[in-house]
Parts: sequence; structure tokens; C-alpha cells
Amino acid sequence: MKPEEFKNIWTLDENNLNSISQEKLNGLGLSESSIEFLVKSGLPDSAAPFLSFSKDSNDVYDSVQRLTTIYGFLEPEFEKYIVIGSCNDGDPIVINTGNSDRIECLDHEDYFSSQPFNSDLSATAKCLIAYRDFVKRVQTENGEDAFLNSDFTDEQFEKLKLDLKNADSEVMESDGFWLQQLEMDSELREDANKEK
Repeated sequence: MKPEEFKNIWTLDENNLNSISQEKLNGLGLSESSIEFLVKSGLPDSAAPFLSFSKDSNDVYDSVQRLTTIYGFLEPEFEKYIVIGSCNDGDPIVINTGNSDRIECLDHEDYFSSQPFNSDLSATAKCLIAYRDFVKRVQTENGEDAFLNSDFTDEQFEKLKLDLKNADSEVMESDGFWLQQLEMDSELREDANKEK
């Protein structure tokens, strides 16, 4: 997915994309395609499922930065990680410049051990759209609070799984962020159904 395409699709519903200025990305070791994506569209302030992303800011904690700039105690081997956001539990979402700009999530409670997030920024954009569409579908078809109450049908959930697989089939075959999110969504629905 090209950054312009993501921008067009995303801004149909929300206007919270933050493009990053070229100057802030220079010297971070990012590929041309990652730089182009961040400059031309950027990522949203926040997106389901409870993700937040960096802005074009001078604040070290709110901008695209090397992980070692934010956490000065880390060894130089962590310099390959460029922070672009975080998960709801505070785990950084990063671009791994040492691995073809793959998007990874780092467990901050386990000395920043890595797990797959997406193949690249384009796949991240597709997954964000897939998950947003799922939330929208559930709210439209099942009621405004349905998503928060884990009230979704098997059909809606299967469509989400298919959309995520189509967005990034490679990462959906490894135990990474999106598969874990699907497992959590499924468990939350089971718990909610037990309480009914």
C-alpha cells in the first residue's frame, strides 16, 4: 500500500495522521520506502487496538527516535530500533533497520525482546485499516458499545482474521502482535459470554 493510498483511506473517517518531516528521519538508517511512508502519510495519533504512534515532535518521548536515545542505558546493538509508537502496555513499536525495516514490538519488561508486528510500514497501514474496519462493523451491526463489550459474531471475527492475513500473510504465520491480539479478543469474548 502506497502512503498516498493509506492517507486517502484513513482520512475518510479520521483526520489524525501525523506525517514526519524528512529532517527528523535523516540519519536514522531508515530505508527510502520507510522514509517516504512516514513523510507522505505518517501514522495516526492512535488506532485500534489501543495503539499510539509518534508525531512530528521535538519531544524525545513523542517523536520518531532511536530506542537508545529514549533508553540511554541500552547497548549499541539496540541502535537498529527506531521507535514509531507503542502498544497499550507501553511496549515500543519499532522499525528494525537491521532487518529490512521490519516492524517489531519490543517487550519492555523482558529487556526489549522482539516479536513480529508487521513486514513493513505498508503492511502496518493495511492491518490498521483492517482492525479499524472490524471495530466499525461491530459497532454498526451490534451496537455502539459492542466492541468494548467484546460482542462480535464469528462471521465478523473471521472477516477480521482474513483481512489481517491478506494485509500481511507472512507475519500472520508467526506468533507476533496481531495473532496475540486475535487470541486476546477471542478470550475476552469467551469471558463476556460466560458473564451473560
